Amino acid sequence: MFRFETDYCNYNASGVVLHVGGNYNQNPNHGLFYLNGNNDATNKNANIGSRHHCRRVWLPVKLGAVVAERLLKISCDRAQAGTPERAKEGLRGYNGEPYMKRTGHLFEVLISDENINKAIDEVDRTHRWEPKHKANRVVLWVEATKPERVRELRKLIVEGFEPSPMTEKRRWDKAAGKWRDIHEPKLYPDQYVHHILVQALQPSMMRGMDIHACGSIRGRGIHYGVKRLKKWMKEDPKGTKYCAELDIHHFYDSLKPEVVIDRLKHLIKDRRVLDLCYRIIKDGVTIGAYTSQWFANTTLQPLDMMIHDKKYRVSHYLRYMDNFTIFSPNKKKLRRLKDDIESWLKAHKMELKENWQIFPTKSRLPTALGYRFGRGYTILRKRNLFRLKRQMRSYRRKTKAHRHIPYSLAFGLLSRLGQMKHCNSMHIYSRYVGKGVQKRLKSVVRHYMRKERKRWSTSTEQTATNKS
Repeated sequence: MFRFETDYCNYNASGVVLHVGGNYNQNPNHGLFYLNGNNDATNKNANIGSRHHCRRVWLPVKLGAVVAERLLKISCDRAQAGTPERAKEGLRGYNGEPYMKRTGHLFEVLISDENINKAIDEVDRTHRWEPKHKANRVVLWVEATKPERVRELRKLIVEGFEPSPMTEKRRWDKAAGKWRDIHEPKLYPDQYVHHILVQALQPSMMRGMDIHACGSIRGRGIHYGVKRLKKWMKEDPKGTKYCAELDIHHFYDSLKPEVVIDRLKHLIKDRRVLDLCYRIIKDGVTIGAYTSQWFANTTLQPLDMMIHDKKYRVSHYLRYMDNFTIFSPNKKKLRRLKDDIESWLKAHKMELKENWQIFPTKSRLPTALGYRFGRGYTILRKRNLFRLKRQMRSYRRKTKAHRHIPYSLAFGLLSRLGQMKHCNSMHIYSRYVGKGVQKRLKSVVRHYMRKERKRWSTSTEQTATNKS
């Protein structure tokens, strides 16, 4: 074994002088801090510097092997600490955050012509039409003057973008069964700037995203999570012995801008990009803004990595925005994890909803994403089944009275029937739906869409005429 000696003291005289930087010559005087008592305090020479002196020392064989293995592990961890793979394994820095290399020089990418043009095309594609078959005048204006809008948007961002007041609306969320406050940003320039920002940040935010984090991420919708839950429940009975279902109380309302910015500083080191992020969310992370869903998922990335820590023995984990579904073979570890999640949320000015549950999957089925998952089978969630039965009763009454079936009812029922395709629903289908129902519903939708296409084509022709 070897050991490093970094300090040296020379006490041959009464006064001791500290040479900062050490001493290196033919003698064994060396070290970062070299104390010399042979010279006075006014002595000057050029023999400064420092070196590490390695001297062979003998240790017990077993202890030497342990120390050598530990030093090798530390060097390997430091070499691989910046990789996403090591971050997923749970490696932490001194501040508790996972090691990850920050991204710089993003502002040049953000204001580039390619990024701005791509954002304009994306917004125009999703906002081209307004209700009652009217073309969106703002989108038409942006498309007609696209080069000027690119230059204008770049100038707004460079000079300091200031968001416009948002339109606040209150809507009833049928799926969640509660009211939601929606804040809709102004189409131009706010929503265009939001897409410009997210497109530049997306590679950095996705780099540390958990593979089973779903919701508001392209390609990771409900059925992405449903497939994983089905597989885990079917193939891993031991790992899915216990389940924890958690939820964050008023997630978006309690998500503070300073918490989001603090998380983004671990991913991005471009101050101008961080300043633009703060300008957009300084009034809160609101439901309705395109940036909110991305910032919300990014803020929870350290929590995802903490849940995967080996000490909790989590076998499988899935998060759909702020809803957590966690499996483990150990109930005590799950309870400990729940307490640590609650502490993490409190440290970031959030709190866990009081209806959290930890239960054995043998006596109760885990519920998530609108389904209940058993060993090798999946069934509809109860409230989704009740809604299906309610809509079918309405359909039966109208059919019995020979009344016209509204297209809204046809659309809703077809959506429910489509949901049943992803679960074991043969008994429900034969008992509550029956033969011929889906065919008649499709004919109602087909008849409605034919009329709609004529109206839209007329509107399109008028728009083309106005352009010319």
